[in-house]
Parts: sequence; structure tokens; C-alpha cells
Amino acid sequence: MIGDSQVGVDRDGNIHINNVEFPATKGLWELLTRKRVDKNSVTTADIKQYKTILEMTNAHLEGYKPRANIHTSKGVKYKEIISQLFPGGTRQNGVDAALRRK
Repeated sequence: MIGDSQVGVDRDGNIHINNVEFPATKGLWELLTRKRVDKNSVTTADIKQYKTILEMTNAHLEGYKPRANIHTSKGVKYKEIISQLFPGGTRQNGVDAALRRK
């Protein structure tokens, strides 16, 4: 499982999520499986595919729920990668955030 979705892997290491195939690359596997990603293995295409996977599976959201806040963390992967892909950290800002605090 990634987020709220089942994941399949074929014989070639390609990743299948919701009938979408993501070609196996060392960089994509680094992003999906490591807490500390070897950035030398990751390409721009890997980052784009990783972001697509996060969005498809809601893996970056609290409780894996659509429209939830981004699940923030002190972890290296969150700080160096996920926070860069989803700047702002939450979907709730401005008036909504102020109301939520009350």
C-alpha cells in the first residue's frame, strides 16, 4: 500500500497503481522506499512521477484523506523533498486556518 491505494510490481520492477504504470527507475525506487534519499540517483522525471504517485494515493496527506492537510514531519525526506513538492504545508490557509484554531 501507498497511502490509500494498493500497489503492484511486475517482473521488471515497474510500479502499478490504480491502473497506471510507472516505469522502474533507481531514483523512483529511492523516493518510494528510503527515508534518506540518494539525490544522485534521482532525476527530475523521478521527482515528477513521485509527486504524481503522492497525489494519486493521498500518501502525503493526513489520514490519506483527499483535501486534508499535508502531513508534515521532521524527517529528512519530508524536509528535503515533500515540502518542496507541496510548498505551504497545508491546504488550509488564511481565514480557514484562523477559524480552525478557534
